[in-house]
Amino acid sequence: MAMEEQIIEWSRSRPAWQRLVLQRMANGDTFSDGDLEKLIDDIVAFRVDPEISFGLEHLPRAAPEDPPVQLVSIAKPEHVNAIESDEPLTFAVDGLTIVYGDNGSGKSGYARLLKRITRARHQEDILTDVFRDTGQEKPSASLTVRIGRQDTTFAWPDSVSANLKHMLFYDAACGNAYIATESDFPYRPSALFVMDGLIETCVDLRTRIDTRLEANARSAGTVPGVDDALKDTEAGQYLTRLSGSSSIDTLDVLLRKLEETSETIKGLKEEETRLQNADTGKERQHLVRQAEKLEAVRQHIEKIQQGLGNEKLTAIQKGRDRLKGLKEAAELLARSFESEALLGVGATAWKALWESAKRYSEEHAYPGKAYPVIGVDSRCVLCQQSLDEEARERFSRFDKFVRDDTQVRLGEARRTLDGQTKVLTRLEIKPEAVEGNLKDLQTGYADLVKEIRTLLASYSQAREQVLKKLNDGEDLQLYRFNPSAILERLSQSALTARETAEGLSNPEIVRQRLAVVTRKRQELELLEEIKGSREAILKEIQHLRQREALELAKTEAATGPITRKITELSEESITEVVRDVFTRETDRLRLERVTIARTRSDRGSLLHQPKLVGARQTVKLPRVFSEGERTALGLAAYFTDAHLDASKSALILDDPVSSLDHVRRDLVASRLAAIAETRQVIVFTHDVPFVADLKREANGRGVLVAERSVTRQRGGEHKPGACHTTHPWKTKDVSARLGDLRGDLARIKRESAGWDDRTYEDAVAVWAGNLSETWERIFSQEIVGVILAEGGLEVRPMMVKVLARFSEEDQREFDSSYSHVSQWTKRHDKSVVSILSYPMCRRSRRN
Repeated sequence: MAMEEQIIEWSRSRPAWQRLVLQRMANGDTFSDGDLEKLIDDIVAFRVDPEISFGLEHLPRAAPEDPPVQLVSIAKPEHVNAIESDEPLTFAVDGLTIVYGDNGSGKSGYARLLKRITRARHQEDILTDVFRDTGQEKPSASLTVRIGRQDTTFAWPDSVSANLKHMLFYDAACGNAYIATESDFPYRPSALFVMDGLIETCVDLRTRIDTRLEANARSAGTVPGVDDALKDTEAGQYLTRLSGSSSIDTLDVLLRKLEETSETIKGLKEEETRLQNADTGKERQHLVRQAEKLEAVRQHIEKIQQGLGNEKLTAIQKGRDRLKGLKEAAELLARSFESEALLGVGATAWKALWESAKRYSEEHAYPGKAYPVIGVDSRCVLCQQSLDEEARERFSRFDKFVRDDTQVRLGEARRTLDGQTKVLTRLEIKPEAVEGNLKDLQTGYADLVKEIRTLLASYSQAREQVLKKLNDGEDLQLYRFNPSAILERLSQSALTARETAEGLSNPEIVRQRLAVVTRKRQELELLEEIKGSREAILKEIQHLRQREALELAKTEAATGPITRKITELSEESITEVVRDVFTRETDRLRLERVTIARTRSDRGSLLHQPKLVGARQTVKLPRVFSEGERTALGLAAYFTDAHLDASKSALILDDPVSSLDHVRRDLVASRLAAIAETRQVIVFTHDVPFVADLKREANGRGVLVAERSVTRQRGGEHKPGACHTTHPWKTKDVSARLGDLRGDLARIKRESAGWDDRTYEDAVAVWAGNLSETWERIFSQEIVGVILAEGGLEVRPMMVKVLARFSEEDQREFDSSYSHVSQWTKRHDKSVVSILSYPMCRRSRRN
């Protein structure tokens, strides 16, 4: 699968907002500060369209390239070491610019300034003039660069641009850093530029999110704290687990619990005090009374249940039904007396009269004889008349009626129902004693008391309804009372109270009891604090909701997953390219048994570091190579870094060949001249031979060479940093010297008519000395130098042919001219007997 297709496939697993960023990166868009802040707002509020797509159609064929950045000039340096200059230090934007300066000239001051401004593997602070009291001053300078085709001036450090970091700086410290530390070389496969843009955006987003998180932390509210002892309570768990998703309903349930409880903080504190002061006698007495009241309430409920329970009501209803049936049977029997002379025989009033007569007969008229007494001599106990046969027979029928079983059962049924009705009528659902007990139990058993009151209210309502139906003769309904759970809790509570009372003589039990009371008091206090902080808690929930959304967004913006994907996509291609370039650069500088290897990934970049090839021991590379080899290796890594920079921006080097032998110096000069064919190269150096090497190599390739030099000022404090657009005489090659000699000779000829002899003699002496040095340079560089390399350490046999071109005539002419010139210079004292005449310009020109 192509790299582009892999990126598209991977993007489908990423948050929607990252696909949006990828799409905008592919389109060449940039995110302004406002865009980034709005994106964070949308991410936090979940407003990014989850269906946003990113496809191959969004990816261009190649990544956009950065324009080259070239250095034009440095002007107005202030507090940069001790350098001062009225003129700017300028640079040719094409080819090779060689900035020469002796030690102490101020050359390195300009180099340190550029090191600070450009991209360098090593950085150091810029010192002010240490011989002045300017330690608190800020170094500054005016820097002009060409970005693409546009010249721009920056007032460094107040005004800078990221483009300045495309220019690459090198010095010895940077070379050591290339060797000893990991490097992020700038080569990237073109398809990865959208991933690089995503990483940069994520880094920026995380920075901005961190700012918001800091502000969020500063705005955090204060909510009640929770002691360790209360963290397992409902209130404690709610507060310790408080988050953006915490339920407000749960909070209100906790507060209702506070409103409904009958326990008070004051009462619990008093109990704590008693327990802490070991006043267990009162506490035991209190607990025993509590147990007795619990038992009394339980017995009262049992009594009510007996009177109003379904079993009792069913029995009453059956008694009423039986009484009704017996009444009907008695009425049917009483109809047998309808033929009697008087009406109402067998009725209730008649039965009352019968019972009264019976008592009178058995107690007074005929004691010891069962009523009615109907013998021959008997009399009626009511009318006192003798009973005839008909009357005796009537009394016998009345007695049989009264003694009939129906009448007996009717009486019993009536008495039973009357008794049950009387019990219900006298049944008190909430007598004063019970109400008093409930009030006393309210503090310790609030929930139980509440349930008991609800049950008693139901009993009271049922009693009224039963009595009404009994009075109205209606059928009774059954009620589904089930007090067994309450009765069990009453019994268990009473038992616990008694056991606790008995255990108060045991210090351990007292301690446990105290812990329970203290915990109840603390929980109530926490609930009270929560009640007073409800609004603050609601604000904190909102605050936490916002923080959690920011933290989620920050997690999504982590660069780790993106870096891993970039590493996966580019590991082979990037490492192969970097290693290939590095190998070619080391070959050019004749370095062996060294390569470059990938070390790790960081924010989407693959880091590399030089490694030894075939080493049997684990040794850090700088310890193995000589100083010169380390310098060459650092330069190879630098050239690799430069080669992989697609912008082709300026390369700036400060004394790059220190500690190199003559062979590698030539190789470095050749490499710099080759690079200067396609980009700006600036070399700061104090090495005169290296200047000659650079010019030779540049001229051989047709590369433009711009001469610049930095010197100390001649007047005043001899401040370093004065800038010039030419090299001093000692660094000029033969061609440049000959050009200067011709120019100086023309000037002498043009101006000497107005000179006196002393001025003319001085000018000719200087010119003759320069001519002599030029001839010496011709022999050292153009004749002997091409055969014997630096110091005579290397012979080049193929160049002996140069000697063949030097004839005897050339020798005689050189001897004659050199002899004349030696007389003109002031290197030796002239004989007092000889008369020296300085030559005319025509003779000088011929020489």
